[in-house]
Amino acid sequence: MEPSCNQTPERRGYLRIDDEVILKYRRATDLQVMPGSGGLPADILRFTIKARFAHISQKLRPIRSKLAQSSRELVTYLQAIEEKLDLLADLTFQSEQNLLDIPTRRVSLSATGTSFDAEKPLELGTLLELWLLLLPSNTGIVTYANVVYCERNDSPEDEQYPYKIGVEFKNMREEDMDLIVCHVLRKQADERRRLAQEKSGNTL
Repeated sequence: MEPSCNQTPERRGYLRIDDEVILKYRRATDLQVMPGSGGLPADILRFTIKARFAHISQKLRPIRSKLAQSSRELVTYLQAIEEKLDLLADLTFQSEQNLLDIPTRRVSLSATGTSFDAEKPLELGTLLELWLLLLPSNTGIVTYANVVYCERNDSPEDEQYPYKIGVEFKNMREEDMDLIVCHVLRKQADERRRLAQEKSGNTL
């Protein structure tokens, strides 16, 4: 059963997980994050195709629930179409992106921000364009973020990343926040199931 992703803004900030994602970032300018500054570049459109499909599916979920009360066959048919489109989105994404060749990075993720290990320090207040690929769904989110802290790792797991950087998302789309909330809740539910199975196995 899918976890409910409807969370209050106050609750969103407390939903956080340690996760493995693919992450890349670059310095941005205030002009880039101004609303209505133009259409999205083609590479961002391709990168976020799974996120856009997921957002449409979320919007249609209440309608599909109503349809299920009158015609289970119709819902099954619509689900099959959705699976086909999702497969097409995966093929489009994988054929256009080389991000899957980038090693995953350990992050602490919430709907309001994230922290990650980095090769070089960044000044507080630095504005970043951040590309975040959630796994295993290949859901790509492009957003902007302000650096809120940067500190030296005393004992980094990987010597390549001696710095810990925390960022706060800026002007993130509401639907992208919802996708992160759903991702966090799904990961938490998976972890609870794993722990319950381990406990059950130990008691046999």
